[in-house]
This record gives sequence, structure tokens and C-alpha cells, in this order.
Amino acid sequence: MQEVAEAIRKGAAAGRSALVGRVIDVTGFSTMPVDELIAIESDGSQHGEILGRPGAERLGVAAAEMFGSGASALQAVAVEIHGKEVEEVGLSCGGRAEVLLQAADAIPSHLWDLLANRAPAALITRIDGPGAGPSAVVVDRDGRSWGELSGGAGGVGLRDDAVALLFGGRSARRRVEDEQGVVLIEAWVPAPRLVVVGTGDMVGAVAAQGALLGWDTKATDTAGEVEGLLDWAGATAALIVLSHDPHVDAPALAIGLARRIPYVGAMGSRSTQSRRSDRLSADGVSTDDLARMHRPIGLDLGGRRAPEVALAIAAEILACHCGREARPLRDTTGPIHDRIGPVRR
Repeated sequence: MQEVAEAIRKGAAAGRSALVGRVIDVTGFSTMPVDELIAIESDGSQHGEILGRPGAERLGVAAAEMFGSGASALQAVAVEIHGKEVEEVGLSCGGRAEVLLQAADAIPSHLWDLLANRAPAALITRIDGPGAGPSAVVVDRDGRSWGELSGGAGGVGLRDDAVALLFGGRSARRRVEDEQGVVLIEAWVPAPRLVVVGTGDMVGAVAAQGALLGWDTKATDTAGEVEGLLDWAGATAALIVLSHDPHVDAPALAIGLARRIPYVGAMGSRSTQSRRSDRLSADGVSTDDLARMHRPIGLDLGGRRAPEVALAIAAEILACHCGREARPLRDTTGPIHDRIGPVRR
């Protein structure tokens, strides 16, 4: 999504037209990600992808027809993948995806600014009914919004729904049905990026575990580089402090807490944590900020080897990112995976 956002900003600055595509409904495709974006420019060039080569080909044809006909710049395109194409795309089974193509210039540019900076962002578009059209509203996690829906419809309730999706910690979409038709709310929440402070085998173990989850990692052994690394990690950063050096761990933790990133964790025994807290308090870190720190870091999985500890750390970050309490599924009720159906107003 970051690549597509940057491509759209660059194209807009150069005066080029583009359509933005994303999946809004799926039948089958059990392992398909929900946050993929594609941008198709009027010359046929594409940025990002949806469903690999078959998706690129079918969406490219639909986009060319839209550019050529001057028809409504909001169109749903069905992309079906079956047979040998399933293995080519790398999915576990075939299915059908409905992809919405929308004119990029109908979407407030704030969306691309947010996504290019790895900040969570939501988009509200009316996709069915008399007011359906390409214009849209962008919402950030603070509830700020830009733009208007086609027909002037919209309101605080839709923005509240968008913010709620953003705080769910993962990309998601929801349809809202009202007397005027159907509104689509889409939330893009970038995956965590890990910033590790420390040295030794745990650094490699954390990076390896993050790689399995598709999370990028950068490490440092000094507090002086933490600010720059958190800039790289963006709004979904996770700070993992492994160092026990008081000249490194406390300053690094203070930086992470001051920036109010979603996850700040520190390794060490309870006595080590107590001494750290005293140092942080003496440096002016508030009691509320200290309470947000995960200490000792990780879930209690019982592992002692570096890869096992890294798994416990990653599991806690994932739970935090998704707004979940880390509990066994047998102790929960309802669907294992969220089923977000239409909301009627």
C-alpha cells in the first residue's frame, strides 16, 4: 500500500490520471490478503497488484475500457481464479473477487499522504444507491476527515465506524446500508515494523520471527539511533528493548513512550524492570506512560531459547496490534475470525 500511495502521489504531481483498485468482496480465496491495492494509469502502467498476473490482465482491460469510454469512474470488476491459475497466484484455493476501480483524483489526497507515511487510514465511498459515485471521505485514527461523499450523504456515524475499524489493528472493510443505499468503509492498517535495541542472538531471533509474519526489522545498540528508526517504522512501530545498559535502555524506552507508538516492550527480570522504572520516573516519564510499557516483554509461553522467546514477543505484539487479549481460543466464544457483515442504519 505504501508503494501504491507513493506512485499515485508522484503521478498526480505529474498530471497523470489513474484508477485505484482494491478487493471489496471475496468468495473462496481463503488465504487472500484483504489490504492489497493496485493503481492503473491511463497509459496502462500498474503499481501494486491484486491476484497476480491474472488479476493484472483482467483489471488492465477493465481500466482501459473505463479510460476509453469516459464512463462513471466507479466500477466493480469480477476477477475469477480457478484451475492452474490458483497455484500460479499462490493461493490455497480458487474463488471470485469483486474489485472496485475508482478514479484516484476523486479521493482526497490525504489518503495517499497517510499511507505513504505508514499511518492507518480509512476511506468511505458510497457504492450503491442514487448517490453512488467516485467521491469519497478519508478518515484518520484521530477522527479527522477530508472530502465528501457523492450526493452529500455521510455523517458522524460513518466516521465513527471508520475510526473503530482503524483501532481494530488490522486492515478491514465494512458495508453500511442506509435508506440511500450502501456505503463501503475500508481501513488500511500497515503491518508492524520492529525496532530492536540491543545485541546478541535475540536480535536475530526477533528479526527471523518478524520475517515469518511479514514484518520488517531494524536494530541498533545505541539510544541515539532510535528516533530515526522509529521514523522509518512509522505509526505502527513496535519498540523492543533487549539491552540492559542503563545508558541505552532507559533513554530508548523514554523515546518510544514519548512518541506514543502502539507497542513498547522491555526485556529483563522484575527487579531489572523496577530499576528501569525508577530511572524513567526520575527522567520525567509519567506513571500513565510507564503503565503502557510491556514489562517483562512477551507472553508467558514457557520458552527459554532465543527463538521461543522471540515467538512470545511477536505473539504479544500481534495481540496488541489487533486489539486482542492473548487468550486461548477455547476460552472465547463466537466466530474464530471476525465476521463483519453489513450494518443497517
